Amino acid sequence: MNNNSFGYVYVAAGNKYIQEATVSAESLKRLNKDANITLIADKEVRNNIFNRVMFFPTDPTKSLEGKVFKVRHLYKESPYQKTLFVDTDTYFCDDCQEIFDLLDFFDIAMAPAPVERNKVHIAGKSVGACSTLNTGVIAYTKNSKNKLLFEKWLNRYQEKIITGTLGQEGDQTSFMEAWLESDSKIHVLSNEWNTRIPFLATLNEPVRIIHGRYKKCQPEDYEKLKLKINKITKHRCWNPATNQCIPWEKSWKYRVKHRLNVFFNQV
Repeated sequence: MNNNSFGYVYVAAGNKYIQEATVSAESLKRLNKDANITLIADKEVRNNIFNRVMFFPTDPTKSLEGKVFKVRHLYKESPYQKTLFVDTDTYFCDDCQEIFDLLDFFDIAMAPAPVERNKVHIAGKSVGACSTLNTGVIAYTKNSKNKLLFEKWLNRYQEKIITGTLGQEGDQTSFMEAWLESDSKIHVLSNEWNTRIPFLATLNEPVRIIHGRYKKCQPEDYEKLKLKINKITKHRCWNPATNQCIPWEKSWKYRVKHRLNVFFNQV
């Protein structure tokens, strides 16, 4: 695969998010110094950690522009045939290069959204069984099917904002609604590819991407979390309330002990 045909993309509007993208990109470069990384920002950024910076001046404080900046640019402006887009509040535990091979078989790859409660609607009908995917980590290839999908996503999301019908939704519900009307083929990634650390997560392999702000969002904070979350790499559950991973064996022993206590208390 030509090294310029695939790469990683961040979209950031505002200094806070540009700084977050820098920390995330540095974590990737430590794992893969040859990684091709593009930053799409609202201002010029001079930082050698990014192979390319594209800037589109905007006012992120304005509701419409701030909300749609990511959706407007992440597909259209990607310079790669195969892209792994990641939110700025991510941290790499692996360079994730193998995900680009998956795009030989699928148009898109995404992980589930852990706590999305908004319902998907098509033609005024709720599609309640349609689980929402997280748009903070998206692997995609450039093709005609995806071009139409990402255009529909932007149009649908933008229309909701303009008409005041967005409510409590983010951009994820609009993505699912656009996808249901598209021909793009999606592979659903496991939690390890997009571990949303503010929420409970069942894990069965080493975590590739940590997703979520942690402590002071400094590299040393994420490195400690990386060691903690991947200390055990078999079946486990990340518990943000206790800030630890619970091994399956410990969980199993706890359940047996609990059931025995219930049984003997009933006898």
